[in-house]
Amino acid sequence: MYTKLKWLCVLLILVIQGCEKNKVMEKQENTKYNYGVTVTAPKGYPIEVHEGWLQDDRKQFICAMPKAGFTTGSWIVDGAEAGQGGSTIPYHLNLTYVAYAEKKFYTVDADLPATKILEAFRKGFTIQGTDLVADHLYNSVHGTYETLTIGAAPGGVIVVWLSGNHNRVEICRLQAKVVYVDKNDFIPHPNPDESQQEFFDIGFKYAVPDSIQKRIKERGISYGLWDKYRERFNYRFVFKPYDGKDVILTNFITYYNGEKDFFLQPEEIAKGQYVEKAIPYKTEPMFKIYNTEITFNDQEMLKVFGDFKKNDPGKPMDIIIKPTFQYNDMKVSVKCGDKEIPLEKYKVEGVWSND
Repeated sequence: MYTKLKWLCVLLILVIQGCEKNKVMEKQENTKYNYGVTVTAPKGYPIEVHEGWLQDDRKQFICAMPKAGFTTGSWIVDGAEAGQGGSTIPYHLNLTYVAYAEKKFYTVDADLPATKILEAFRKGFTIQGTDLVADHLYNSVHGTYETLTIGAAPGGVIVVWLSGNHNRVEICRLQAKVVYVDKNDFIPHPNPDESQQEFFDIGFKYAVPDSIQKRIKERGISYGLWDKYRERFNYRFVFKPYDGKDVILTNFITYYNGEKDFFLQPEEIAKGQYVEKAIPYKTEPMFKIYNTEITFNDQEMLKVFGDFKKNDPGKPMDIIIKPTFQYNDMKVSVKCGDKEIPLEKYKVEGVWSND
């Protein structure tokens, strides 16, 4: 009896150890996610990496920041990977760069929210599969992020995102500080006769677009704008077809804070749930027969959303899209409670047939 009991205990211990080992292995496996690393900046405000790197929880080197020349994209574009990437969750960021529009070098040396990054990788998002389930609709499968992007806006504003397959989520906001870097250490083949100020002036002249140069000279740089873009509002998109029969099947939304959502399930869209998001930059809904692309004006959206939030705190808002007869155009308004304001500065890029 004693011998049998002894062996049962041994077997139980082995089973428990095996389960614990599987849990540890599963945890280890789920902390490895391959990703590329990019650096971006707002359109018209180019930066260029001097040096930078990511580190893991043991302060071990993961990868360098990509030195891919000065950025030419925008706040909602990831930028060039330039061969840099990793698979270990990053815990620390170090980045030094030149901001040509400001004629300054900046540096940021800060910890990253590693737990939040890992949770985002694990949660992932829904992406379109390859099996056609209805007209213009494919099955949905699980996907996850594949790019870690560091954005640098004027004033030393640093934002970190994860992105992949039409989805992008903000991870954190950091603050860089102005630092002195000798331009001779930055330029691969320095001109010894060129002063530090001449280097900045030449960079401003050739890297910054003429329109932005003019704006800076007339009004200065819009410091704080990219933090305004990060403010979140409680809202949803509401589609009101003129015949009452059509619905939104999918919707790809880009926000001014750099995030992106791709809603692929009509039944989820039909629920009309409110979400806390930044002001929309662009929406690309697909209906049963038509699809459209609407770009919003940032100042108009900040004003309308901000006024509603101030005057009716706690009340959610609806962005209402109404197609005109035969979908020739789209009318857009924002409604909060019993108040509705027609938008004036949005742009309908076009209305196209799905066929």
